[in-house]
Amino acid sequence: MFVENFALSKVTSLGVGGPADLFISAQSADDVAQAQRFALEKGLPLTVIGYGTNLLVRDGGIRGVVVQIAESLSSAQVQGTSITAQAGCLLGSLAKLALHHGLTGLEFAVGIPGGLGGATFMNAGAYGGEIGPLIEKVEFVQGGRLQSWNRDEFYFAYRSSRLQHEAKDAIVTAVELRLEPGSKETIFQTMNGFQEQRRSKQPLEYPSAGSTFKRPPGHYVGPLIEQAGLKGMRVGGAEVSMKHAGFLVKKDEARSRDFLDLIRQIQETILEEFGIALEPEIRILGED
Repeated sequence: MFVENFALSKVTSLGVGGPADLFISAQSADDVAQAQRFALEKGLPLTVIGYGTNLLVRDGGIRGVVVQIAESLSSAQVQGTSITAQAGCLLGSLAKLALHHGLTGLEFAVGIPGGLGGATFMNAGAYGGEIGPLIEKVEFVQGGRLQSWNRDEFYFAYRSSRLQHEAKDAIVTAVELRLEPGSKETIFQTMNGFQEQRRSKQPLEYPSAGSTFKRPPGHYVGPLIEQAGLKGMRVGGAEVSMKHAGFLVKKDEARSRDFLDLIRQIQETILEEFGIALEPEIRILGED
């Protein structure tokens, strides 16, 4: 069932952004296919979101149909060293499921917010690991039909995948991950270490969309922003985190425009001072 003029600020971690013309929370892969067919038949744009943790929706909202893939599509099964999970599975939950079965390879994902579908789309990663090398099979909807790619057909690179370049209208519905047997104790200790790093270094006490910019070759974004004297810089309710300059956090009331203006000022300053062009890692969608 579609909801008209749904406030997307309700389903994004930043809590900002305008409405979706039509919004549906998918309950099954068939729902996703039906929504895509409806959009194609009506000539409407279709946008897919997950838990909204890596997303900035502009204040004007998103035209057409917005499909959310989240809790209602989050089942997972383990068979041997493989985990087959629906696209709405939280990465942290999958990491803990792998730990329960003594499977290693997903430890890096324990602290990454958001779902498997979005992680596959952008080849999410942290602490030297990423989701792409683990993928054995991707199931998706394209042209209103269910399809799939195997490992050889799904290519990826740093924070990108085939989905971003050759199949932007494809919507991930399920993914099979291939892991390796491991020591539960070692896996647990590694995950705990990553979680402690995340708690100590990231501004989890404030709303954010995660790491704002992609890491440029040979550099780290946080130190660059800090060296430029931008730590703590604020535009409206958007602020460069004092805890980690690579994150923009929401303070008090904020609009999407605050974050967009802050992003632009950071990019201009880093380009002028260091000759480095910062590219957003977060998805920026919608109209002003």
